[in-house]
Amino acid sequence: MKLPDIELVSEEVHKAWMRSKKAQGISSRKSEDDEELMVPYKELSEKQKDLDRNTVKAVYAAIKKLSSK
Repeated sequence: MKLPDIELVSEEVHKAWMRSKKAQGISSRKSEDDEELMVPYKELSEKQKDLDRNTVKAVYAAIKKLSSK
């Protein structure tokens, strides 16, 4: 099974996270390192991008596991 590129999906995950926060009335959110997170994916640090990437990797692993049954 060929899954979409992790980087592309990670960007979409980040966009969905921002939409969710905005719907909750949150317009600014900082990381523990005081990095602004409510910015386009390309502006995030690699450390912050890794949070989205790890989410996608976990979902991909679950999809692969369930599709092999």
